[in-house]
Amino acid sequence: MTDTLFGFNKSNVVLAAGVAGAAFLGYCIYFDHKRINAPDYKDKIRQKRRAQAGSGGMAARRPPAGGNEMAPDVTDPSQMQRFFLQEVQLGEELMAAGNVEEGAVHIANAVMLCGESQQLLSIFQQTLSEEQFRAVVQQLPSTRERLADMFGARADEAENEPPLVQYLGDGPPPAQIQELIDDTDDLE
Repeated sequence: MTDTLFGFNKSNVVLAAGVAGAAFLGYCIYFDHKRINAPDYKDKIRQKRRAQAGSGGMAARRPPAGGNEMAPDVTDPSQMQRFFLQEVQLGEELMAAGNVEEGAVHIANAVMLCGESQQLLSIFQQTLSEEQFRAVVQQLPSTRERLADMFGARADEAENEPPLVQYLGDGPPPAQIQELIDDTDDLE
């Protein structure tokens, strides 16, 4: 038996394949470097993300805010954590895209699911604009009912306590919420 492959020496074929692979890898690295270092690279990325968000790229993977989401199993902490993080992310994305009402629904869901609702509210109070934060606070009373409908009787068994803060939007907010709002004014 000879040491040839299609009439070529096997070691030469292996060497040629290695050189071709290295050349292709160098080609990829060069053009990736050139693309990333282009002066308008970040602008193109932002425009592409805005176009996807506006044309339904985000809506294709987003469940509706009205409560028709697939409810996770309340007895499975990992599913609940995943759902909580998804609600926070969707709420922030929607608010960043200008859809304050739908974003507030998702963030209110996350607040009601959180064991430390007051701490999470204070974090959102610091990170969201005043308009966005007020929209979240106004969603809180209806969120409890919506989540109870979504999770069914299992939610009532899991937590039988009233929400820590209820604000229906009529008249001045409760003292707890007013303190949070006043703290926002100190940040400006």
